[in-house]
Amino acid sequence: MLLSFRSSIILALSLGSTIVSASTAPVINTSSGTYVGSHNAQDGTDVFKGIRYAAPPKRFTQAKPILKAPKEKQNALEFGDDCAQAPPLVVAGAPFGPPIQGKNSTEDCLYLNIWRPSQKSSGKFSAKKLPILVYIHGGGLSTGAGSEWDGTSLVRRSVATNEPIIYIAINYRLGFLGFIGGAQVPATSSNVGYQDQRTALRWIQDNAAAFGGDGQRVTISGESAGALSVHTHLFYPDSRRTFRAAIAASGSALVVNTPDCTYHDRPGGTYDVLGNLTGCGTGKGSFECMQNMPFDKFWPLANRVYVTPNLSTSPCKGGKGSLIEDFPINKLLSGDFLNVPVMTGTTRNEGNLIINTTFLALNPQPPAPVEDIYLGALVSGQATNFHNVSQETVSKIVSLYADVPDKLSNSSLYNRAAQLETDYGFLAPQRLFLDSALSSKTPKRNLWAYEFDQQPPNLPSFLGAFHSVDLYYLNMGFPPIEEGDKLLTTFQDHWISFVNCGEPGKSWPRYTAEKKQVLRLAEGNIGVQADTRQREQTDYLNQVEVLREFGRFGF
Repeated sequence: MLLSFRSSIILALSLGSTIVSASTAPVINTSSGTYVGSHNAQDGTDVFKGIRYAAPPKRFTQAKPILKAPKEKQNALEFGDDCAQAPPLVVAGAPFGPPIQGKNSTEDCLYLNIWRPSQKSSGKFSAKKLPILVYIHGGGLSTGAGSEWDGTSLVRRSVATNEPIIYIAINYRLGFLGFIGGAQVPATSSNVGYQDQRTALRWIQDNAAAFGGDGQRVTISGESAGALSVHTHLFYPDSRRTFRAAIAASGSALVVNTPDCTYHDRPGGTYDVLGNLTGCGTGKGSFECMQNMPFDKFWPLANRVYVTPNLSTSPCKGGKGSLIEDFPINKLLSGDFLNVPVMTGTTRNEGNLIINTTFLALNPQPPAPVEDIYLGALVSGQATNFHNVSQETVSKIVSLYADVPDKLSNSSLYNRAAQLETDYGFLAPQRLFLDSALSSKTPKRNLWAYEFDQQPPNLPSFLGAFHSVDLYYLNMGFPPIEEGDKLLTTFQDHWISFVNCGEPGKSWPRYTAEKKQVLRLAEGNIGVQADTRQREQTDYLNQVEVLREFGRFGF
């Protein structure tokens, strides 16, 4: 009995690397092998999922290129495995963010996914090499995957505006699997998550022509920890030229403090906890013990690292080969980073999501003197547990946040704490980056900045324009905003123009020393404004001695 068409498709999806031939299926020949993707006639896109950009990596070791690609065609209809990771962020009792969609969470996870305009439905573009947007996902460098972030809407919009782009989302190793450090850890094994990203960018350079892309017009982008990653590649560039422009949304290299790698050795540090949990210890041979332990034995033990209170699995400054050989703050203040076009932005209420609902839940709300004590503790907590902020600095900051402009809840403590988180973690670092870029000896830099000030519908009002809200208006994975929405199309068009031309459009002026202006993005109110909001507070937070107290120069 013949299979129905629908049954045939289901069978094709279930056969792994076996391909059911179809004349409509797009094919690309890469250094990883030949991949057969899917064609979506309605969206006018070709999609290739689960493409390897490196060989299966050995734990804690730099990724290596695929030396011998399979000869047979490979199925690119499903996402590759997601990288093993921490539990997802929970907001108001529910996991936050689009679901990751790989079948498994494993160490063999170095995959990327490609969305491009279909050569069948967009024949006028088929002879052109198209610019490429590479998206590096966020998630605190501990969660997330490329499978969360769909490029269909952006690619479709780019075709509609006659500025076609190719969109690529990548995986990279996370948490301590991507960012282990310690005296027993070889320098080249530190920050391998960032090194995975670099390997992916090199693969894209080597294979751009194979999928219709222009390797000379690659823009890297990311949100939150993805933006942190973007800054890292600006500060510690590859010996190869792998991108020409960068977009950093809601994040910079100062989103997290960067300790020396030996910081993880301290009692209660990541390496110390991991060594004790696995039984490998922390002395000679401990690294090899943890590295060679079978994953099904290692992971149930090691996963408990993520529930250890106040434990950092952040990137660290190490020796030669660690990628981060100097503290980011030194690179930033000296202006020692790539001079490429940069588009950067924050949302108005970044901190509302970060602090979650803890302060809202206090019942009754504390009186004013106690409220100041809570806020002072939050200020101190921005530094590491092993770095002290002076009482004078704490008191000054608490006084600077005696009143705040956005009162999105009935809790004064919540409103103040959320504004502090916004300024300390996002707005102040962005301004420090922009000011450092403008004051550096490097020739004129092309910079653009935005403030996103719109909350999607049907969400609690206390969140405001929260951290990651701008991603809703790129239509990449969160519940979609209705296509045709003015704010959505405007924001997408700015990204698409930037990928094509290295600038986001004539209506958005550059950020310069003479005119520090940002583009405000809100429904019915899209326009340029002076970058002055909370300037007194961020100027104080960016003073060198204050930065030093908070551990920005290492600890």
